[in-house]
Amino acid sequence: MSAKAFAATIAFASIAFLAATVSPSLSHADEQATQLRYQGGRFEPSSVTLPANTPVKLQVTNASDAAIEFESFELHRERVVQPGQTITVFIPALAPGSYPFFNDMNNAEAKGEIVSR
Repeated sequence: MSAKAFAATIAFASIAFLAATVSPSLSHADEQATQLRYQGGRFEPSSVTLPANTPVKLQVTNASDAAIEFESFELHRERVVQPGQTITVFIPALAPGSYPFFNDMNNAEAKGEIVSR
C-alpha cells in the first residue's frame, strides 16, 4: 500500500470513528423535532409542551405573507422567519417551567409559550 493510500485510509477511519462517537448525542435532538406554525396573526399551537432536561429542535414555519420574528428572552433566541420559510431553533435541555415567545417583528400580540415538563 502506498503512503498516499495509507494516509487516505487513516483519514477515512478517523472520520468514521468521529461520526460514530458524536452522532448519538446529536441525534437525540433530531428525534424530538416539534412543529410551530405562524398564520392568521398567531402561533399554532400557542402552547408547546417539551420534555424537561432534553434538548430538542423546534421547527418554526411562517405561513403568513410578511416576515416574522420568533423571539424569547427566556430562551435567548431571536430568529427572523421569511414568508413561506421554515427555520429550526435549537432548544437546550430546559428545567421544568414555562418559557414565553412572541413575534417581535410586526405583531407583538402574537404570543405563545413552551412548557417544559
